[in-house]
Amino acid sequence: MWVGRRNVRQRARRVIAQAPGTVVVAGGDGTINTVASLCVEANRPLGIVPAGTFNYIARNLGLPTEVTPAVSIIIDGHVRRVDIGEINGRIFLNNAGLGLYARMVEQRERDKRRFGRRRIVAFLSGLRTLLGRSPLLTVELVADGRPERRRTTTLFFGCNARQLEDFNLAAAACLHHQKLGVLSLALHSRWEIAMAACAALIGRLDAVSALDTFCAKTVRVQTRRRTVKVALDGELARLRPPLEVSLRSGGLQVLAPAVEGSA
Repeated sequence: MWVGRRNVRQRARRVIAQAPGTVVVAGGDGTINTVASLCVEANRPLGIVPAGTFNYIARNLGLPTEVTPAVSIIIDGHVRRVDIGEINGRIFLNNAGLGLYARMVEQRERDKRRFGRRRIVAFLSGLRTLLGRSPLLTVELVADGRPERRRTTTLFFGCNARQLEDFNLAAAACLHHQKLGVLSLALHSRWEIAMAACAALIGRLDAVSALDTFCAKTVRVQTRRRTVKVALDGELARLRPPLEVSLRSGGLQVLAPAVEGSA
């Protein structure tokens, strides 16, 4: 059964309760995330027809972004188990981010509603937010058992290799070891903000000196704030600290092309 974007969660929940087998969703990464979370809960396979702005989830799985070839993959019926990120019980297939990144997502959605859901709108909106005020957030981290205190503009947890390769190769390499790619960006001056904006423009965040990258299977984030605004695959949520972030191996069943060399 096909699930549209409107009232996605309620409709997907009804589909899963009433109909057996694969659940198929057509939409962007945020819509796919919503339906995928329900499929994880119900241990049901997910079929994807990409229909978003960036389609990072589909591209990471090797899915075609055109409708007919994507449907052919679903009909073929090959099920793969893929790793997913999890934060306080909420899953993410691309990333979860707080601080500046969450504000960028929030502003981007406002601008898309006003100017249309196009890549250039998303890019210019993100650039404008990056060039604005970027206060530092004090957090206590425990990454794979290692505690540290950090002042950061944004914390970003990635589990999508295709997306991470566009911006930071070191973070993308973490996924080969079944760990999250974690990025911490601390912008202290207007110069650092301008350099980060330029790096984002050319897709080379790995060249930013204010960016720290590390790998971790689990990360605990504590802050004095009562709630923290977190962006998960482009959708915003308010979560209560501490934030418990982890990579869940094989957490989602998805219909996708077989990986070369797999059985």
